Amino acid sequence: MKLSVLVVILCCLALPAPSRAGVVLEGDACRQVFDNPKAEQIACQTGFRLDPATRSRLESNSFGFVSDLACSAVITAKRSEVVARLHAKGDVALPPQEVRCNLVSGGDPVPVRFHLAPVVRIDAAGKAVDARLGIRDLTGIPEPLATAVAEFLNSDPGLRRSIVAAANEILPNLPRK
Repeated sequence: MKLSVLVVILCCLALPAPSRAGVVLEGDACRQVFDNPKAEQIACQTGFRLDPATRSRLESNSFGFVSDLACSAVITAKRSEVVARLHAKGDVALPPQEVRCNLVSGGDPVPVRFHLAPVVRIDAAGKAVDARLGIRDLTGIPEPLATAVAEFLNSDPGLRRSIVAAANEILPNLPRK
């Protein structure tokens, strides 16, 4: 059983291959936990870095102030609650998760934190059709840059498509009601 859709929903992280358009996994220990159907309480470390195309868009949207972003998080969730939400269709919203990142600005890494409250929309046929990252409370950089980075990550079509595509790869493998 593959429930790594949780990681995707939580941070564009559940990727069946080492990379997918938008992000590249780094230090991911979640795959084994999510693939274990006996693990009710999920708690695992994962990380990602933006792929070159997404980094380029971030740099352009931030007027050159931000050139990269590499993040890590401890992902926590209850398997049964997430599976129930997935089977209910509609929006699957997960509780906020704290994410820590090194944002590169002017060539120097700057530690930032934010909360991620992701949502994946599931249609009546059980297919993921849209996703939102729900990034908020970004700290470590001044306004208006913090808002610009959060808005970029929340609205980037490549990241949203990554979540939807990965969710659709995983959904058929979930247990039936």
